[in-house]
Amino acid sequence: MRRPRREQDLREFRIVERVRKTEKYLNTPEIHEHDIKVAVIFPDTYVVGISNLGFQRIWKMMNEMDGIQAERFYYDEKFAKYYSLDSFRPIDEFDIWAFSVSFEMNFHNIKCLLDLKKIPAAASERTERHPLIMLGGAVTYFNTNAIWNYSDIIFHGDAEDNLSDVIGTIRNGKRAKLGRDEILNDLESFDNLSIPPHGKEYTEIRKSMQVVEDPAISTVISRMGSFGERVLIEIGRGCIRRCSFCVAGHTRKPARFVKTAVLERIFREIKANGYDSCGLISATFTDHPQKEEILTLLERERLNFSVSSLRLDSISDRLIEGLIRSGQKEMTIAPEGGSQKIRDLMHKDISESDIEKALTMISAHELKSLKMYFIYGLEEEDEEDLQDFSRICDIALKMGFNDLKLSFNPLIPKPATPFYGREIQDIKLLKDKKKIIQESLRGKAKVKFESIRTSVEQYRLANATKETEL
Repeated sequence: MRRPRREQDLREFRIVERVRKTEKYLNTPEIHEHDIKVAVIFPDTYVVGISNLGFQRIWKMMNEMDGIQAERFYYDEKFAKYYSLDSFRPIDEFDIWAFSVSFEMNFHNIKCLLDLKKIPAAASERTERHPLIMLGGAVTYFNTNAIWNYSDIIFHGDAEDNLSDVIGTIRNGKRAKLGRDEILNDLESFDNLSIPPHGKEYTEIRKSMQVVEDPAISTVISRMGSFGERVLIEIGRGCIRRCSFCVAGHTRKPARFVKTAVLERIFREIKANGYDSCGLISATFTDHPQKEEILTLLERERLNFSVSSLRLDSISDRLIEGLIRSGQKEMTIAPEGGSQKIRDLMHKDISESDIEKALTMISAHELKSLKMYFIYGLEEEDEEDLQDFSRICDIALKMGFNDLKLSFNPLIPKPATPFYGREIQDIKLLKDKKKIIQESLRGKAKVKFESIRTSVEQYRLANATKETEL
């Protein structure tokens, strides 16, 4: 595409061009000129989007479909034109806008983009000149009510099983010159689709078993991503745990783990392509039933690695040594609750002795930097429970950790979890609890709190009805 002439458009074009230049490619799809064009949109920053395997997966899948030209976009509130990362083609030229949404707060970005492009917010008011708005991703496993009236199609669950059939139906309808309503009528037979303009709701969330043989892998790598220039590999999907606050543990069962023979092949391909570092993505690495075999494969191939998450009651000396060998200087654990009473309410299934054992093991490896994640804001909490965060901090300090980072999130009760039906606590009460925690930790650790107002908004969107306005 030729560079735009208008100064404002040129500035935006150059931003996308600079981002594109940071990218390296591994098994990327071939993008051919086709009549049906799909904008695959991550409604958040490029840094977050390039680190999302689901976003990369559906982009690759769509370009392997007959007659489909899929290109990537990310959200930036400063953009006006929105140029594709793949061809710099403006988003207005695409027939389908497919949003990959992982987080409720991204709903606002979707609405902003629709408003910017003068696409009617209500799907029922759109005409043949407007793109079909399709929504998929992690949020579709539990509640999409907040975005219901803005969507033409909502795809619930894993894409591997029938996304090609869904997109193929749209392609065939467009080639046959069918209208929007006729295409949406043809899509009503899919049990994992909601069609909001027709009032049709899904009856199944797709949970593909394909991942055990064919996991998602980075197709594009950028130093701007959250994991840097690591090849990301999905080693499991779903979760075996039952944490009361977590949607994944209650909507993603059964847990599916990638076979070690498949991972061995992927590790070798990564090395053959000149990469020596990977990121292992799953609900938690330590729940993989063949984790020891995976560590053996990584050692054999001399691959550095990081993990997206681990359970503190399942870490091992070998895992810590592997992470240190890979350059990791900080360990991250998630006790979640400060007291055993609260951890039991959360169904976290870890004890005080589990925490102490993990801290002892980590400190024995001379790691002095530790990050811990906690949740507060349960109605059962009293001041003693809030003081117990400090007590865990004291244990870590006595073991020699001298760089402690504690991150706190208010409890956000969500659908499909045991905490559904609770209300997020009042802003003033949360602020009072925050103050107690801060005072108890003063001088002991670096403390970060998630915005209370943002958390309240996330609660509102997660528990929305179809009448909720963005």
